[in-house]
Amino acid sequence: MIELVFVIVVLGIISALAVPRFSSIQDDALISAEKQSISVARQGILVLYGKRQVRGRNFQTTLYNFDGDEYSCEVHFSDSFFPKSLSVKETTAGTLTDNNLSFDSIAEQYERRALALVVDSEDLVEWEKLDGSSRNVEKLKGPASRYVNDQQNEISSSNYWEYNNTSGKIVLR
Repeated sequence: MIELVFVIVVLGIISALAVPRFSSIQDDALISAEKQSISVARQGILVLYGKRQVRGRNFQTTLYNFDGDEYSCEVHFSDSFFPKSLSVKETTAGTLTDNNLSFDSIAEQYERRALALVVDSEDLVEWEKLDGSSRNVEKLKGPASRYVNDQQNEISSSNYWEYNNTSGKIVLR
């Protein structure tokens, strides 16, 4: 009987130490995914900046949504040559959604934000545009900055990403 109590106590101690460590695994995964998306977005913005420098004007490109539908787009740039938006021309049935990253007004319903260019469309589902974004500054929340509540983490729900198409920088605020 004493051995059984001893085993139960040891298992209790082990679980008390292990549970807190494993409870943050999902948060860590969300943070890692968000940091990876931002890294890809930064690289994509630099590629588009370079293409704009070489071409000297806005240009056409093709985007695919996560269902494989194809869309012809014109990429628009700020005066400092960083991508700021897309004009999407529908080439197949359905509507290209950029998952709340589009402008709110009906007149600009086909105007798409720059992040749709550089983040994989399947990952883009997790991103949300915040109110208060202006023409040259977008405020965005990704999977970690929307769902991670522990303020001690590197990224949490108190943070958001800010993309400035004048400077081309994406920074965590």
